[in-house]
Formats: sequence, structure tokens, C-alpha cells
Amino acid sequence: PRPIAWFGARSFWGHLGHLAASVIATEDIDSRDWMRAEGPEVFTRRVGTALGAQYDAASLSEAIDADVWIDYVADTGDCGAVSYAVARMIFGEYEVPDPEDATRTLTLPRGDLLIFGGDTAYPVATELEIHNRVIVPYNRVLRAATDGKTRVLLGVPGNHDWFAGLDGFHRMFHERRGSVARRSRLPDDTVDRAGQVGHLFEWIEAFSVGRFVAKRSALPLEGYLPVQSASYWALRLAPSLDLWGADRQLRSVDFHQQLYFAQAREDHGVMLCIADPVYAFLEPNRPGVEILQSLDMTMEGDGVCILTGDTHHYCRQEFGKGMHVVAGGGGAFLHPARILRSGLEAPAAEFPGPRTSLALALQVPWAIVHGRSGFLVHLAIAFFYLPWFGGLATHSWRGLWPAVLTGVVGALACFLIGGFWRAKRAWLVTLLALVAGLAMGATPIVLKQLWQLIIGLASWSLSPRWFLGLSFGITVYVATLIFGTYLMVLTVLGLEQHQAFGALAHPGYKHFVRLRVRKDGSAVDGWVLGSVDPLSKKDQVVLVDRFTWQNPARRRSALRPDEQPAPVAPAEPAATA
Repeated sequence: PRPIAWFGARSFWGHLGHLAASVIATEDIDSRDWMRAEGPEVFTRRVGTALGAQYDAASLSEAIDADVWIDYVADTGDCGAVSYAVARMIFGEYEVPDPEDATRTLTLPRGDLLIFGGDTAYPVATELEIHNRVIVPYNRVLRAATDGKTRVLLGVPGNHDWFAGLDGFHRMFHERRGSVARRSRLPDDTVDRAGQVGHLFEWIEAFSVGRFVAKRSALPLEGYLPVQSASYWALRLAPSLDLWGADRQLRSVDFHQQLYFAQAREDHGVMLCIADPVYAFLEPNRPGVEILQSLDMTMEGDGVCILTGDTHHYCRQEFGKGMHVVAGGGGAFLHPARILRSGLEAPAAEFPGPRTSLALALQVPWAIVHGRSGFLVHLAIAFFYLPWFGGLATHSWRGLWPAVLTGVVGALACFLIGGFWRAKRAWLVTLLALVAGLAMGATPIVLKQLWQLIIGLASWSLSPRWFLGLSFGITVYVATLIFGTYLMVLTVLGLEQHQAFGALAHPGYKHFVRLRVRKDGSAVDGWVLGSVDPLSKKDQVVLVDRFTWQNPARRRSALRPDEQPAPVAPAEPAATA
């Protein structure tokens, strides 16, 4: 499958899915109410059994009697070719300098656990899109690199998974129960070319005769065993170290989930997998902040290590003992690094950086005007210009109102896309939107005069039909270029970070994180492996970043009794509930 065009028909399908899912969520129809996640001890036992542990233990590393290796990838399932390239990175082994002895090398094996960090497929993570955009390219790689070992598959859902009501997510990550044979219309490494449109007609036909459209009951990944019974989970990873996966749906972490994690919580260090970053583009991100608040956590105070995606680049920040790792490089379009960052603290590592992001941002207007992101913008602008050009054929100025209307509608659209109601510099977004709208409204008037001047100076003789057609095409081109320039300026100034690069659809800077959880739970070592140009056969996998997160719980337990921090007395007696 080709990448999703940000201003194309398939992306519009995703927006409709978002709208429908949001309406359902607003009505408090929440499928998480029916989920019953096992406690961390039971879940740990199930994961250990899947990995071949011979006996029960308090943690996974003790059960398998070894370090636990984890592969983490997020925001997968866009372009089929990029997904295949990312899969080749994930399922490979690498040699890197040993962090404990620089004179030796260390082999990084494939992870015992493979964690998908949200937004499994785009634009809506349906059973069909996950099959075509994730299962097919991943299985093609896995069947060529199989080693016969069974590993564990885990996932946390993002908003694009919830656009489909977790239907596709459930078929990929839910534990297989019983011995019912899988029903699959096509092999797991064959693309279903009917697509969403073909399946829409199939659904209409089945509905008209009172039948159901059979879906794949499972989306299996070769060599990986799904073990989840809910969209959230808690795992005893190593002594004094837990791994949590939380799900905020489209709104918040629900009450049942809050209770689940409160009961699972002990005096352990926590690695937390969530689909929304707490910090995005170096600033606090409200959905991620609310997740931490719901779990009664702080990065600085609890020293938690957060793995997240949603933002499609790599960025690592450190907050006291806590660490925040954004690794949304699983295949979706690229997001920029923060370009202008005055007053913001630089991250510990990022991929790509601000200079590269600026160079890419300058390409955005041309990518939009030449249709790389689809043609919905062109069609919308052409629609509003049609009344003006209907009067232009008679060389009359009485049709001025369509140009004014186009400018007003253009300004309103720029207001909404710029998100002026949530921007810190709303006045600047408003000003830029007004300028862009004014420019789009004035474009046909200015171009009419220029075009007539050029024809007069060149002594050309054009029929009214040719004059009208050429004028119309040039006007739509220029107005679309103005719109693309507006998005570019928003990104460069740090006012809005999604629309411009979504339209650019850049396939580069893909990456994943390989983690080694030390058997004693004292620390977690991380290596970020990526590719600048995954579609080039000459491009090699590079070591983007390396880090070590120290388990704060082990730090506390290592202190001598006389070094333990003194308890803080409350300022006043706690009120009874």
C-alpha cells in the first residue's frame, strides 16, 4: 500500500473514523468497561510460560534466568515499502560497543518481547489496514529470518486504533484461546487488494441479502504470541522493576484502569508505555500529562522511564531520575524536531535535528502544490473560485464577491488548521491566517491583471475559453502554494507541528528501540537503531542513540539504613474520605 495522502481521500476516511469514534466515546460507550486484565503476577506467569520459562518466579527475568530483551516500535503501518524496511531493522541483530567495557563489542539479539506503542495502522487501524500495512510486510521478513523461537507480542492502543473501536487491535494482540482454526480469506503474507472501497461494496452486498462480511479472526505475526486480555497490562519485569502499558482511549485513563494500576503498584521502578507523549516538541503535551496524573505519577518524583510514540521522530529528554523517550519512527510520515526553540531546554538526543527539519520544512509548499499529499486542497480552492471565473469570461468586475468569499473561507480554514484556540501565540496564528486568507482571495484579481498585461505586451491572441482555462489553473496553483507556505511558516515558528510534515509525507528517519533489562533489575540499557533513508538499498542502519536508565527503586534499596531519606511529616492531619 502507498502512504496515506494527508489531504487525500483516504485521509478523509480517517477523519470520519475519528469523528464517529469520538461521538461514541462521548456517549460513554467504553469497551474498556468490559475488560478484565489479570494482575501482574498472573500476567507475568503467562508471559514467562510463552517464553519457555521452566518455573514460576516473582519476575520475568528471574523466570527465564537471563536479561530480558525488548524491541519497541510505534506508529507503524503506513507505506508498505517503509513498513517492510522497518521490519528488516527490527528483526536483525547488531554489534555495538559494550557500555560496560569500551574495548569489547556487544551483540544485540532480537527482543524476547516486541511492543507496539500505539497507532498500529493508518488512517484507521481496521483489520484490513493492519493486515495490509503491518502483518504482510512483517511476515515477509519474519519468514525469511525465522529462528524457530517463540516470542511475546504486546501492544498499547493509540487514537488510530480506537478509530476502529479496537477491532483490528483486538485481532492482533488478544490472547488466542481454545483451538478454533483461524479463518483467513488470504494468506498472511498476501496483500488484500480489494481495499476499503472493495470491502465497502462487499458489505453493501452482504447487508442487502442479510449476510455478514467475514473478517480475519486473527492477525498473526509469525513467531510471536499475543498474551493480552485487555488493552492495558502490568508485568513484573525484573526484581523491583515493572513494565506497564496504559490506555487512555480517546479521552482519559478510565476508573477501572486507575484501580488496576493502583493495586499493581509497589515500591518498584516503573517503565511506562503510553501512546501519547508527556512532552511533545519539547513542551508539555496535555494528553500525556493527564495520563501521568491519572496514574498518580511524576517523572521527576518517581523517576519513571516513559516509552511513547504518536510524535513521529526520536527525542530523548531527562528529568531528574526520570527519562522520557519519544520513538514514533515505526513507519508513519516524519514529524520535525522543534525548529525555533528559544527558552526551551535542548533534548539529550534527537533524530532528525532542527537544521534537517528546517531544510525539509522548506519543501512543504512545493510538495502540497504538486499533489504529494493529495488533491483535496486543490479541489476545495477550485470550487470556491468557480463563481469568480464564471464572471471572468465576460471581463466583468461584478463577480468580485466570490473572491472575497474565498478569502474569508481560506482564513477560517487556516484558523482551524493552525489551532489558534490552543496556541500560546494565538495572536500570531490569527495574523498569519488573515494574511493567508487575504492572499488567496486577492489571487484571482491580481493574476487577472497580470495575465492581461502579459498578453497585451506579447501581442498574444487567445480565445476567451483558453484565457479562462489558463487563468483558472494558474490561480488554483498559486492559491494552493500560498496555503502550503502558511503551513510551512507555522511549523518553522513552532506554532503547529503536524499539518505541514503530514502533507510532506517524508519516508525517512525511521527507527526502533532495543532494550536490555538487566537480570537483577538494576538498570535498563537502550539502543536506538535507525535509518535515514530506509527506501534506499545503500542506506545502512545507524546507531542513533544509546542510554542507560537506572532503576530508582534499586537505588533506594542500595542505601544504608542511615542514608535512607527521612519521611516527610504532613502539614496537617489528612481528612477522612
